[in-house]
Amino acid sequence: MKKIMMLFSATLLLSSCSRYYVSTLESSTARKSEETGVFTFENDTLAVTYNFNGKNAPVSIEMYNKLNEPLYIDWQKSALIKGDKAVSFLGREVSIKADISGYSMNFSNEKAFNDLRFHDSALKGSAELPEVISFIPPKSRISRTLLKLAEAHNYKSLPDSVYKKSFISLNDRPGIWAKAATFSPQNSPLSFKSYLTIFTEQEDKRKNFSLVQDFYLSTLVKSFVNPKSMTSVEQKPGNIFYNSESTGYGKTMTGVAIGAIVMVGAAAESSLPVSK
Repeated sequence: MKKIMMLFSATLLLSSCSRYYVSTLESSTARKSEETGVFTFENDTLAVTYNFNGKNAPVSIEMYNKLNEPLYIDWQKSALIKGDKAVSFLGREVSIKADISGYSMNFSNEKAFNDLRFHDSALKGSAELPEVISFIPPKSRISRTLLKLAEAHNYKSLPDSVYKKSFISLNDRPGIWAKAATFSPQNSPLSFKSYLTIFTEQEDKRKNFSLVQDFYLSTLVKSFVNPKSMTSVEQKPGNIFYNSESTGYGKTMTGVAIGAIVMVGAAAESSLPVSK
């Protein structure tokens, strides 16, 4: 039992080698739901909902068409804008689903070749190209998860002076003290815009219009506790996302922990009764 506890302790050491950044977003142009944390912009034509929950903030957009005619979203002319850099929502990746099958034959001939090998394989699959135009029928909605917004290195340059000691509630054990920083739209280290190009078609004529929504980082919590244990993240609110990075200490201790696991495993194995 003692060796099992040692193995558990070594495994726990492996799992505590990351620093986490938990980010809360606000918007000056979209309404945030206090219940779900998602952001919504609404007019007479459509309702657009933004959800950023998850690791590195996946940008999920849901759009509802209020009209009695179809709406279209041009993703190639829609973008996420950070500073003066725009990244198309269309993306450039092509997803390929494929299976590889094959066979090999070995020949041995002392007079010719010692070990002649042949291998034949076949790749069968399909490529999924990004959808350029999304069609939204009347009185219906579509949803799409697009880019990922941020990575932890965005916050590494922040000085320690921006953080203050803050108590963080946890859902599975007593709370902890962590570092937290608050920001306004003017001094936020992360601000961005969503630019959407939308159009209707009537009598083969295309009528374009655009929507622009602003977002900014309002709160940043830095700790060594997995965000999934935090009470504020438990319900997966749409305005909270997190990033993680390996620490220098964590990288060193990972090797120590692996060595500990190997040693404990060997000790446990050597203590097993020998069958006769």
